[in-house]
Amino acid sequence: MTQSNSSHFSLRRSLKIGSFNLGSALVDILTASVWNRVMITDLGAGATPVSILLALRYLLAPLSIWAGYRSDTRPMGGLRRTPYIWLGRALMLLAVFLLPISLSQLSVDLGNSMGWVLALLIFIAYGAGTAISGGPFLALIHDRTPVAKRGLAMSIAQTLLLLGFAISPIVFGRLLPTYSPEQFQTLAILTGLAAALFWFFAIFREDRTVTVSEIDQHVKRPPLGQLLKRLWADRRARRFAIFLSLGAIASFAQDAVLEPFGGDVFAMNVEQTTRFSAYFGTGVLLLMIITAGVTRRQRPEQQTRPAVIGLSVMVVGLVLLALGGLATLRWLIIPALLVFGAGFGVYTIGGVSLLMAMTTEKEAGVYLGLWTMIQLVSRGVGIGLGGIVRDIGLALTGSPAVAYSSVFLLEAMGLAVCITLVRRLDVAGFARQQPGGELAAGYVLAD
Repeated sequence: MTQSNSSHFSLRRSLKIGSFNLGSALVDILTASVWNRVMITDLGAGATPVSILLALRYLLAPLSIWAGYRSDTRPMGGLRRTPYIWLGRALMLLAVFLLPISLSQLSVDLGNSMGWVLALLIFIAYGAGTAISGGPFLALIHDRTPVAKRGLAMSIAQTLLLLGFAISPIVFGRLLPTYSPEQFQTLAILTGLAAALFWFFAIFREDRTVTVSEIDQHVKRPPLGQLLKRLWADRRARRFAIFLSLGAIASFAQDAVLEPFGGDVFAMNVEQTTRFSAYFGTGVLLLMIITAGVTRRQRPEQQTRPAVIGLSVMVVGLVLLALGGLATLRWLIIPALLVFGAGFGVYTIGGVSLLMAMTTEKEAGVYLGLWTMIQLVSRGVGIGLGGIVRDIGLALTGSPAVAYSSVFLLEAMGLAVCITLVRRLDVAGFARQQPGGELAAGYVLAD
């Protein structure tokens, strides 16, 4: 690592950098909770094209490896991370500001080809921006935090992300109780401006200038392809990649259909279904805080337990969602979302710690970019599959309740498989082989 690492942990700095995720939560809720609900339930679009559009942003995630490698080896203007972060976020803002135009055209005529083409371009730009900025942002946290506290810093950033997921749906529900093109346009503009402010504040003056000698040192690193080949040759890394992939697919398959589920099965309005993210986010946030406190002193091999517990609770939450849909038990939906979110919160603490441990000092950008890519691509696959399963189920049975519940039950099965996979990971062994591995193995995951 370069000398850009901080020699001591600063809670204030971690909160400042982590506030970046508050802006990320705003744009994610707009695109993945509000837009999809309006398209499927209010405009009558099929879940398959909507979920595929949402998935596109994640299928471009291989760009995160390129961006992570470039941020390791090709600083811009003497800065390693922030130029790439801003490049990606600029694309995301462009997409947010264009989204109302596409939706307005489709509101008039759902068969408007220009509206669909524009939506396609919007989500390509959004996905490219997410991928380009994701790896360098994680690497910035890595750079600005001492080894022993990186897990804690990542947990803080994740906690703020979930805080945004818990709060922003309530605000969005107030601003858009029912859909109209004019109100959605206002919401999109306000969302983009607020997100940009959070992003600017979070990374302002956090990326230290690198020296000429440091640039020369990083430029001499092996080519990206060689680094990836070496990484993939490690069986532990391959198993970790499979675990990350299946976990993301099974955790996010409901992403595009959850709000439409409330509208189609229980006739809820936009404000009510937008709050689904708030219930989920509240469960995540509370259990992340509790789990971080309970596990902060545990060694890495013990960090598998939070992941297993979290996955198990998520399975219960998804089964409850399916039961609520099949039995038309509207009262069960909120408790099910809270349980699902609680499990996700516990799982996040364990998973983030494992992710940081499966990273080397010299190629932090590449490793974190790879893990980011795997998670994002798999999330996109999951979102796409969720929409496809919903439409197939609806075509076969004619029952929205059965169609949506099929998605939830398949997710539960995937997470059950993940429990077996995570128990077989050897993260501690990987960490011990890295420079300073004993320190990382003893403390990174504990935080």
